[in-house]
Order: sequence, then structure tokens, then C-alpha cells
Amino acid sequence: MSERHTVGTITADALAALYEQLEAAQQTELARQLTTCDKAFASATVRAAQYADRAIENGKRAEQAEAGIARVRAELHALASEVRGISPIALAGRRDAVARIRAALDKQPTT
Repeated sequence: MSERHTVGTITADALAALYEQLEAAQQTELARQLTTCDKAFASATVRAAQYADRAIENGKRAEQAEAGIARVRAELHALASEVRGISPIALAGRRDAVARIRAALDKQPTT
């Protein structure tokens, strides 16, 4: 182990060597940090792609659900409109059922 230099005893060559060691240590630390950042960025990119895929899939499912609800509403409208040949009691029951289904679709409680 070498002696520690002081301001009065260090030579220009020794000081240059210390600066080279410091620069090498800093470069090593920077490389380590850069590698860590690269790994974190790669991981975040993969997660972002996974979240994007899930969002697209959720959007497709939402569109399918909305289309299904629209079809049910169209059928409810058709049922409510078809009144020929139906007894008043049956018609009242049908209208009540249609109202309950519409309320369920709208998430409103029936009274």
C-alpha cells in the first residue's frame, strides 16, 4: 500500500494518475447506471405494450357489449310496439317486463 499524498508532496504524474483513476471509476459507475437504466426502460416498454394490448382488448369487449345492449334495446322497442292480437292483461305484462329490462339496462331500480 502506498503512502497518501498531501498537497505539498504530490507530483504532477501522481496527480495525473489519480485523475485517470477517478475518471475510470466514474466511467465504470456511469456504465453501471446506464445498464440499470436500459434494463428499466426495456421492462417499462414491455409493460406499456402489455397495458396497450389490454386496453385495446377491453375496448373491443366494450364495443361488443354496447352493440349487444343496442340489439336488446331494439328488440325491446319491437316488443313494446307489437300490440295487435294481444290481450290487455298480456300487453300490460309485456310492457311491465320491457320496462324492467330497460331499467336493468339503465341500472335504475324498478318501482
